[in-house]
Amino acid sequence: MSTVMEFTKEQLEQIGSYIESNFDRFGAKSNVIQLRPYDIQLIERMTRIEEELRSQREVILKQNETMQFGFAQMDKRFESMQKQMDERFAAVDKRFEMVQKSMDTRFEMMQKNMDNRFEQVEKRFDDVNKKFTMMMWMTSAGFTIIATVITLLTIFAR
Repeated sequence: MSTVMEFTKEQLEQIGSYIESNFDRFGAKSNVIQLRPYDIQLIERMTRIEEELRSQREVILKQNETMQFGFAQMDKRFESMQKQMDERFAAVDKRFEMVQKSMDTRFEMMQKNMDNRFEQVEKRFDDVNKKFTMMMWMTSAGFTIIATVITLLTIFAR
């Protein structure tokens, strides 16, 4: 059998004030640990510190995520820059090869031109050499003819 009693507001206030005034005595009789106001402040401080640490951990985790995202973006940027540099180096290599081919062609043309000039100089030298040889023979023939004429004149003039 259970009976429910209904209390008025005044009765509840009286019960509350009685419990408040005798709370220390009730706590001493029971095995409930009595907390002093200083202990309560320490517990509240520890609770606030735990909450602050939890919020700082969340902030650090968010910063870490942001930094990871930033690093990923930097990696993408570096990859694109590396790709651009590779393309530029390829273009420079291509230009260098074109200039090298052009220089090779010009060098070959200059070599052929120099060979032609040397052949012309050699031909002129051969022509001058032939003329000199012919003049030498003519001079020798002239001296021989003059010497023969003088000798004949000397012989017939006696």
